[in-house]
Amino acid sequence: MVSGREHIARPGGVLVAVNHLAEMDPAFVGTAVRPRTAVTLATARHFAARPLARLLTALGAVPVSADRTDLRAIRHARRCLEEGRLVVVYPEGVPGYSPVVGPFAAGVGLLALTPGIRVVPAGIWGSHRIMRRGLPVGRGPVRVGFGPPVAVPDEGPSGERAAAATAGLRAAVQDIVDRLAADDPDG
Repeated sequence: MVSGREHIARPGGVLVAVNHLAEMDPAFVGTAVRPRTAVTLATARHFAARPLARLLTALGAVPVSADRTDLRAIRHARRCLEEGRLVVVYPEGVPGYSPVVGPFAAGVGLLALTPGIRVVPAGIWGSHRIMRRGLPVGRGPVRVGFGPPVAVPDEGPSGERAAAATAGLRAAVQDIVDRLAADDPDG
């Protein structure tokens, strides 16, 4: 089930920041943004095995270092946004398997400062019941919700603006996850 798709429907650059609940999230979020095609920033460890790396690259994933701010990946994502593409980021970096959204990496705030784009918060719920740490554990349903675009500060030093954008996005994503979890009959 997908809600709020209208927030990403228009053409133009869109940054989607979504919680990371389980390993299967990119498949569900990638489907939820259709008919748009997503460029997804994925943790570099997923690219270690050559067959998986080829598959991820073919699906539009770009490796990003999880242990530091990866300026190469941020520059690539910013170019995609400037070209009018849709970029999906999981600012928590790793799955949390929890309704509590973890801390966001600073890179999402830097990307949010890209001029002329929409910054859309999103939440996913239910994917943690399908697979955990690479092992099947059950089945859905899986819900993806997109919220209205988040306003990004346009005055002040860029570091402060990026930090404010990161905090605002995290709060908006948490609100969406809370709503999705509350509406889940399976808990």
